[in-house]
Amino acid sequence: MATVNQVKRRQHIQVAEGYLELAEMFDDRWPLTQERRKRLAERAIETLAEIRNPLGLKPQILYLKGQAHRIAGRLNLAIRNFRKSANLDPDSLHTYLALAWCYKRTEELDKAIEAMIIGLRLEPDSAIVHYNLSCYSALANDAERALVHLTIALDLNPEYSKLIPCEQDFDPIRNLPKFQEIAHVTA
Repeated sequence: MATVNQVKRRQHIQVAEGYLELAEMFDDRWPLTQERRKRLAERAIETLAEIRNPLGLKPQILYLKGQAHRIAGRLNLAIRNFRKSANLDPDSLHTYLALAWCYKRTEELDKAIEAMIIGLRLEPDSAIVHYNLSCYSALANDAERALVHLTIALDLNPEYSKLIPCEQDFDPIRNLPKFQEIAHVTA
């Protein structure tokens, strides 16, 4: 049976997750202003700060703080929290995906690629990991790696082919005949 403290910790985490979800859930149709997103992210951080004795929840709390900082546009703080979370829970694929996302946007492509390689070790059949590794490799002008992982991503999930025409990350390799063959698109 859960103690009162365990229930409170779980509730705080759920509230923080709710704030983060609200900050991003309507991005496609009704995007919030950056100021509102930032306020929701701050509320999530404040809620997480109320958790006393996090025990085994520390990696999750750090991950959620990382997400809040990412939403608020503080990518270096996000990276710091994601790295701490990964150190405590090295088998968390979503943490490496988040780390790579931040590294790409801080122009640290080598670290984004490293994070996705760790992700591949964790889940070798993850289409999103292969797709992201393909994107980051294309940006790093490693066409061979980009094409290999794009092929695997499309084999695992053909739906990713719908993203390719608008994916700017592929611009450095878009004109390569092999890319066009794999992606079934024309430049």
